[in-house]
Amino acid sequence: MPVNIPNLIRGLAHDARPNYLEAIDRTGELLENNGINTPLRIAHFFAQSLTETGAFVLLRESMNYSAERLVEIFGVNQHSAAITEAEAQELAHDEPRIAERVYGLGNPHKARELGNTQQGDGFRYRGNGVLQMTGRGAHRHHGQACGVDFENDPELATAPDHALKPAVQEWSEGNLNEAADRDDIRAITLKINGGFNGFDDRMAWLGKLKKALIATGELPPDAMLAAAADDVHALQADLNKLGANPRVEEDGRLGPATMAAVKAFQISAGLEADGIAGPITLAAINQRLSAKR
Repeated sequence: MPVNIPNLIRGLAHDARPNYLEAIDRTGELLENNGINTPLRIAHFFAQSLTETGAFVLLRESMNYSAERLVEIFGVNQHSAAITEAEAQELAHDEPRIAERVYGLGNPHKARELGNTQQGDGFRYRGNGVLQMTGRGAHRHHGQACGVDFENDPELATAPDHALKPAVQEWSEGNLNEAADRDDIRAITLKINGGFNGFDDRMAWLGKLKKALIATGELPPDAMLAAAADDVHALQADLNKLGANPRVEEDGRLGPATMAAVKAFQISAGLEADGIAGPITLAAINQRLSAKR
């Protein structure tokens, strides 16, 4: 490997759990065999991993939500669970019941999506391991791919011998090396997270990893060695120059307002309106800015 990954992660994640550190000590061959072997690919893989695990501290997803947070995250018009304020008061801080209501049979649509078929699956198969695989279906799928029975023993997903396997499998299956080569953290985050939760943290970790791994002159032509929020700040400024309505706050945070402005631009440019400022969208923004100038 081009860098000493275990030492790098120890230097960044001071409170990392021993099981994760031991797993990372064994990553060289696994990462190499799956093409996660360039500084940019390594930086993106571990930026996602550090975010999903809270710097390699979190083993399983916490479902310990207050009533207020339940409504905010899983409430009506926020999530398919559509938890009401009254129900949130009853469920607050009861992790097994919350997980069943959100991921399990208490939310049939999400249960089908996740492959949760039995009572208790919501809690048993809540977010697990390095990239927080969720649902019985994901545990079965990645277990079969990795040759480890995660479905019948979910705790294996955080054991030192196996902790990196499902994460690397998901990364390879999603063809995320290609996205990393483009330095496209938005596409990677959408694939891993299904949205943009924790995007600022992902950007911050990526910035730190790039600075540790990559000299500016060694980046691919389309990539940038930027501070954590620099590219989002520049995107917001460009959208405002093009007349974003309402105007986007240039705060370097990829929130709903920025994504809505990106989507509005994509519609005006005849592009797929997904709200993701990928290479095609960025090129169209630059082209329109050039024409405007």
